[in-house]
Amino acid sequence: MKKILYFLMIGSLGTILGCKKIPDGNLSDIIRYEQQPMEIKQGRPVVTDAINPAGSTKPITIKLVKIYKSETGEDVTSLFLKKYQQRVWKKPYDPKTDTTQALIDAKQVDSMVYPITLNAISGQLEANYNTVNLPLGLYKFDVDVSNVAGTKAFPGIAEFKIVPALAFEVPAVRSTAAIMVGDETKSKSIPSNADHIKVTQLSKQGNKITVRFLDKNGAIFNPKKGEITRRPQSGTAGGYLQTMQDYAVGTVLYDDRIEFTYGVVPFPLVSLGNGFNYYYRIPTKFVHFDDALGILDNTYTCNARFSFQTFESGNYQIDVIVPQVTRRVYN
Repeated sequence: MKKILYFLMIGSLGTILGCKKIPDGNLSDIIRYEQQPMEIKQGRPVVTDAINPAGSTKPITIKLVKIYKSETGEDVTSLFLKKYQQRVWKKPYDPKTDTTQALIDAKQVDSMVYPITLNAISGQLEANYNTVNLPLGLYKFDVDVSNVAGTKAFPGIAEFKIVPALAFEVPAVRSTAAIMVGDETKSKSIPSNADHIKVTQLSKQGNKITVRFLDKNGAIFNPKKGEITRRPQSGTAGGYLQTMQDYAVGTVLYDDRIEFTYGVVPFPLVSLGNGFNYYYRIPTKFVHFDDALGILDNTYTCNARFSFQTFESGNYQIDVIVPQVTRRVYN
């Protein structure tokens, strides 16, 4: 019996001595970014795809270590560590209620920010307007990734490319429709394309957008005399489809244009539900459709939709050209 107990004790001791402590969690060697290179449009708010933790135990913490030019290896980290002044939101913006500059200003504060930052949790690159101060080109960066299992360095984990971009965008193609007076369910589409909208940045200072509506010959419709109106919602709900007026802090009608004053950049900042599209109507008495369309005068309204968003302060002019339509002067 003593001999049996002796061997059991020896066996148990060997088991104890042979056990190794299982490490806490896992930190993968193949953590990576799937998108290569990530694209950052200069002057635009951009958030890239997140890092792939490749099965690593969460949470992980990602730290940006170094940024350098992909072609030459030149260390340019210092360029990205320079801060610039920018208006930052301290409360959520709501275009339905923040309808004056004073209300908007009350929700913003001046801050010094980096043009590009790395989200320490997701690994996403978050860029803002201040990328206009960075050189275009292809860049590579190093990160350290940490979790309960420790820290690992990932040199040259990914590349991002800063590319040129316009200060504004036309997100959707122009459209024009003729809609029957008295029966909004009947309509005819009039082919429109990118040639039927012209956007010009008049200056980099200011906060006004001038919109003009022109017929096929360049004659300008008169908003002040009711030649350009808001387009009603379909059905019996009442109200109107969105226009630029719904986003602006000021709207003034003139004989040859509508001027909108905006209070946020990008403008619009968020959509009210129909993207960044604006819907307008030319009443039937002010429009003559080309004979080829087979539409008699005084039977259909002309409905023009255009799209626009700016990412930079300044004054802009938008010409909305309505094809196959001639302006009629109504007395």
